[in-house]
Amino acid sequence: MQFVKGTIPILTWGAVRGGISIALVLAVPDFPQKPMVLAATYAIVIFSIVVQALTLGPLVRRLVPAKAQ
Repeated sequence: MQFVKGTIPILTWGAVRGGISIALVLAVPDFPQKPMVLAATYAIVIFSIVVQALTLGPLVRRLVPAKAQ
C-alpha cells in the first residue's frame, strides 16, 4: 500500500491520546492525592485534544500537496 507524502505524521498527530493515561490513573490504588492527579490528567488530555484538533487542518495543508487532497 502506498501513502501520500505526509500521511504518517498526520496519522500520528491525529491519533487518539489520553485513554491510556486516564486508565492508568484510575487503576492506581487510592491515595490522598489521587483526585488531584486524576483532575490534572483529564485537563492535560483535554488540552492535547483541543490543540490537536485546532492544528490538524494546518498540518494537513502543510504536509500534503494540493493535488493529493
